Formats: sequence, structure tokens, C-alpha cells
Amino acid sequence: MGDLIIDKESYKLSEKNYNNEVTVKKKIVIGNTFSTDMRHCIGWNKRWNGRYTKTAMFTIDVEGNIYQHFSPNYYSNFLDDIFLSESIISIVLENEGWLMKDLKGENKYINYVGHIYNRKDSVFEKRWRNHKYWAPYTQKQKDSTYKLVKQLCLEFDIPLKVINHNTNFDGVESYNGILYKSNFEKYYTDVSPAWDCLEMKNKIEI
Repeated sequence: MGDLIIDKESYKLSEKNYNNEVTVKKKIVIGNTFSTDMRHCIGWNKRWNGRYTKTAMFTIDVEGNIYQHFSPNYYSNFLDDIFLSESIISIVLENEGWLMKDLKGENKYINYVGHIYNRKDSVFEKRWRNHKYWAPYTQKQKDSTYKLVKQLCLEFDIPLKVINHNTNFDGVESYNGILYKSNFEKYYTDVSPAWDCLEMKNKIEI
């Protein structure tokens, strides 16, 4: 895929975790892993006796490494709607998501499963969708996302058109281009306010 370095073997999923039918792609949808150290992918392999299908095609970790889990020609149940998911290419960013202050430790934060946030990057603070503290995205991660998205748009003839916000809106199902999981439903919190939607739009649409 162009000049990008994409690891297609380390976290490759079996056909039990996606549908290997080739479909036409119209959208790229970006979300979060809500975990670190590729634990989300390990979880995909264990849930539902190895038949978990709410999987993504790509993961971009905090160091900017890109992992492909299965071919973007195929599809999974990424959005809990098979008909809609057939038309998307899914990317998840390694990110803990929303955080809570750890009342037992000064200036410490924990994620939704109680793991301590221990990265050096400062926590992003903004009240949104019933949460206030958010794990940041890294610049390496952003740069890899921009490159991967551009390459996928070129390869699959997806419009280089990016939604400039992370909130839900009417008509999202008919929008063709690049958008976020949080554009679809109010209960999705990925991507979070820590992601710069305007920067993404400016980088992709130039």
C-alpha cells in the first residue's frame, strides 16, 4: 500500500472475526481501542469463543505503527449494523478514551476498567458526553492516520472529504468520506475531544 509500512502479520485475525465477502467502500470510520498494548486485538480473539466480529481492519498505536487485521476489501460488524458496516473501512487508534481522577492518588487518572493512566502525555480536559478527562492522541499517531487515510481513499476511490467535528448528525449514513464513530451515535465517545478534527480535515483535504 504505497510507501506506508503496514504490519499485516503480527495481529492478523482469522476469518471467524470478519466476513470475507468483497464489498464497495464509501467511508472511512475512525474510532478508539480503549486499551493499550494491543489488548483490544487480543480480546477480539478471545470473545465469543473466537468468533467476535465487532473488529476493525486497522489499528494505529501510539508510536504510529500501523497494523492490518484483515483486508479492507472485506467487512466486519464494526458499527453494530452489518448493512452500514459493509461500506466502511474501519481504523481504531490506540487510546484509553475517557478517564477518571483516581481519588486515592494525587494527579493520577484511571480508565474505565480501573487501569492507571501512566503515559507522560498530559490528559486532555473538556466536558463532553458525560465525561471530563481524556487520554491524548500522539503526533506520531496522527501523522500515520493522515497517511493511511489518504492512501485508502486513493485505493478505494473514497472522497477526500473529512467531517470537521466528532458529534452525531442527521444523514450520517449517506455521507461518503472520512468520519468518526462518534458521528453515528451519542453514546460513542470515539474519537474524543482530544482529537483535532479540524487539523485532520486540513491535512487530508489539501
